[in-house]
Amino acid sequence: MADIRMRNVYKSFKEVRVIERVDLDIEEGEFAVFVGPSGCGKSTLLRLVAGLEDITSGDLMIGGKKVNSLPPAQRGVAMVFQSYALYPHMTIFDNMAFGLKLAKQDSNEIKNRVHWAAKILQMEHLLDRLPKELSGGQRQRVAIGRAIVRKPGVFLFDEPLSNLDAALRVQTRIEISKLHHDLGASMIYVTHDQVEAMTLADKIVLLNAGQATLEDGSVAQIGPPLDLYHHPVNLFVAGFIGSPKMNFLNCRLARIEPTNATVNLPDGSTVRAAVDATAANPGDAVTLGIRPEHVTLGAGADSTVQAEVAYIEHLGESSFIYTQVQGIENPVIVRQEGDALAKMGDRLTLGLATHHCHLFNEKGRAFKRLIGTAAETQPIIQ
Repeated sequence: MADIRMRNVYKSFKEVRVIERVDLDIEEGEFAVFVGPSGCGKSTLLRLVAGLEDITSGDLMIGGKKVNSLPPAQRGVAMVFQSYALYPHMTIFDNMAFGLKLAKQDSNEIKNRVHWAAKILQMEHLLDRLPKELSGGQRQRVAIGRAIVRKPGVFLFDEPLSNLDAALRVQTRIEISKLHHDLGASMIYVTHDQVEAMTLADKIVLLNAGQATLEDGSVAQIGPPLDLYHHPVNLFVAGFIGSPKMNFLNCRLARIEPTNATVNLPDGSTVRAAVDATAANPGDAVTLGIRPEHVTLGAGADSTVQAEVAYIEHLGESSFIYTQVQGIENPVIVRQEGDALAKMGDRLTLGLATHHCHLFNEKGRAFKRLIGTAAETQPIIQ
């Protein structure tokens, strides 16, 4: 195992800066997920760790050793790519053993390591087969096994599930999580899928979209999955984490108190949010945020808003009701357990609980939420 430290890391391709001002700590044995939209630089950041790209400026340390100028083979890392990249003429055993043979390892040591990795991955019965005789999920496990046999300090995964169908993605995701538990190794995993990030990560590193133009650098937020879910630091994080994304309602601050802020919506409704907005002023334009799963139907909530049903998605275990609120451009989505009884065109009363509401200033920065649940106690920037 090894820890990874980045200090003020930049990466540019000629005049284009793709990674800007990254400071990151990944502890020994931690599972970190780099996530973000296409083009945000997450794979480039992973390749900087692997040594497949040179750092333009800044420092990268693995296991306490500065590795900026070290070649990939000397960094103690192993990488699993999106493509399986297996040798079609070699058996699974030979595919997994190939790197060890190049390193001139003892033949008995090679055999022991391959069988050890195959046992972990439940592939001992497949070692004599060729890649063409395996399913996509099995081939991906071979690629993972090829990394395991090297016993690296850090495992790097670059979107390893992208080529699998939905069922295999879930199955392989569980296997990777179990692998991390069994090996206790440090892992960095790149994905654009926020569900993968939420379910796998000890720590999420969410990269900005269009990061080169943002004053905060490439990283939007770092933290445990539930911190990003309950305490997004800005509108981008709030909109990226969660499926469907958080509802956003444009409004203005009406009243500011030590324990909450009251806002006016365009339709005249008032909503309270349990946030510290004392740095703002009444009349400021702000954005109210609330997740679809936290919007309720009917009166009785702290605040209510009237809406009209525009569209309904029936998923079986739940339904998503898309509603239109007067003066709000984007639909307000309500997640309802089971089958929705509402129909298109119905008028509904939406309930917005004070402690579930988020509030963002004109620059998209989150006001600190004043809530008391154990999962929601981390302070967030003002």
